[in-house]
Amino acid sequence: MKTFKNLWDQFISFENLYLASINSQKGKRWKSSTLQFNSQIENELFLLQEELINDSYRPGEYASFVIKEPKERVIYAAPYRDRIVHHALMNILEPIWEPCLYFHSYACRVNKGTHKALDTCQTFLRKNKYVLKCDIQKYFPSIDHTILKDIIRNKIADKQILHLLDIIIDSSPEKIGYRTPINYFSGDNIFTPLEKRSGIPIGNLTSQFFANIYLNELDKWIKEEMKIKYYLRYMDDFIIFHQSKTVLHQLRLAIHKFLDGLRLILHNKKQEIFPVKNGVPFLGFHIFYQNRRLLKSNLRLFKKRMKTKQQLYLNGEINQDEIKQSIMAWLGHSRHGDTFNLRKMVFQDMVFIKGLNV
Repeated sequence: MKTFKNLWDQFISFENLYLASINSQKGKRWKSSTLQFNSQIENELFLLQEELINDSYRPGEYASFVIKEPKERVIYAAPYRDRIVHHALMNILEPIWEPCLYFHSYACRVNKGTHKALDTCQTFLRKNKYVLKCDIQKYFPSIDHTILKDIIRNKIADKQILHLLDIIIDSSPEKIGYRTPINYFSGDNIFTPLEKRSGIPIGNLTSQFFANIYLNELDKWIKEEMKIKYYLRYMDDFIIFHQSKTVLHQLRLAIHKFLDGLRLILHNKKQEIFPVKNGVPFLGFHIFYQNRRLLKSNLRLFKKRMKTKQQLYLNGEINQDEIKQSIMAWLGHSRHGDTFNLRKMVFQDMVFIKGLNV
């Protein structure tokens, strides 16, 4: 396998750091941390560059907050200057890894995304009788640091880049979420899970990248070793289609064993095998041969969010543009299903106070 060296100079160049600063402020341009950094952007970038060159750069403390929909998770936000470093790294690493990633892996990749994943899922569904749908239990908190670093070293041989990546990985909060899972795998003794460092913070650009390359090991095994044709993945949510239910049952057992080597476990309640004629719930839709229906949970969540925004708008805490952005985002997503009448019904009853026209 080809490894890449001599990446450091390209990474620490002022041009790369400046581009990273532009990319990292998308959607956050008016935040106080961004404005403060941008007020002296040239000096700040030169200072950051000097810290990286001198190996005095260390990540700052994460800010954390909880989201409860669609499920409760703890999100970690890195300081703004750290996000610049993450973007600068991805400018270098993504072009190297992108050709190696599985084609039908759709999360957090250029020219992929939710809607292409839905299209592929429906295409695969139409060609098969059965489906195996799986989810990794506590995926981000379970990613093993040693295994992740080994995966990175299979591709990157630049010692300075590797050193920085190790610093970022090791800077992950000691406990990701409310508790780090303690699981035992083949070859473990009673102390192994306590000695291992695991978990990367949801919210980092680098974390999305790490999570994708970690499960790319599963992608390669399913395609190259198990010779499965109809397989797609969206982060830790993956689906396999086949004509034989027996093959899928055998494959599920084999996946359990393979994931043991990555110190991962399938979610007990999210590893189902069923006929495709029942439809496949995936990324907010229930997908059938000829149509896609929006999941009721997606609609309930949207209505709940709009009710909250109505109150925030009434209190003067948000403006019309913020409300419209949320509405347009949901409309853009829901239009990828057969939802015309549903959308009409939803917005007939949605009225915002203070004369907002949606």
